[in-house]
Amino acid sequence: MDTIQTKLRVNLVQREFEVAGSEAFVREYAERIEALLERLADGPAVAMAAADPVPRDRDHQDAEPLGEFGSFIQRLPSTATEVDTMLAAGYFAQATSADDTFATAEANKRLLEQGIKLGNPSQCVRQSLVAKRVFLVARGRFRVSQHGRTHLRQMLGSLIPD
Repeated sequence: MDTIQTKLRVNLVQREFEVAGSEAFVREYAERIEALLERLADGPAVAMAAADPVPRDRDHQDAEPLGEFGSFIQRLPSTATEVDTMLAAGYFAQATSADDTFATAEANKRLLEQGIKLGNPSQCVRQSLVAKRVFLVARGRFRVSQHGRTHLRQMLGSLIPD
């Protein structure tokens, strides 16, 4: 009886995919998973990851260049902290705002719409301020810094441009 538990994890941005079960179960699907990943490498997920994240026309809010927020935020690795999640939500809100900034409430509202509840969203933004991943633009308005973009790029790959 094969009782050894095995986990296989894949994130398409970072080429990770997760399957958990007995070693025999995971081994049974290994070839299928490899074939799926090869097909996905040439598919829409890669094209979406290469999409231009800067809004081209503020009059067309429907076509968000980063894709839909739910899809964007789900690309964070499972190791992402609440601070990382808020930073990503802030980046998305900033990229889709007219003034290239975000407010804690805007980013948190998007997270709540996806069923993601942070313990203390304001504290998450304060921690990003201390880490110099965001900076204050005006009272209550923030912008993700270059350091913050680099941090996000480590987690989200090419979704975050240089």
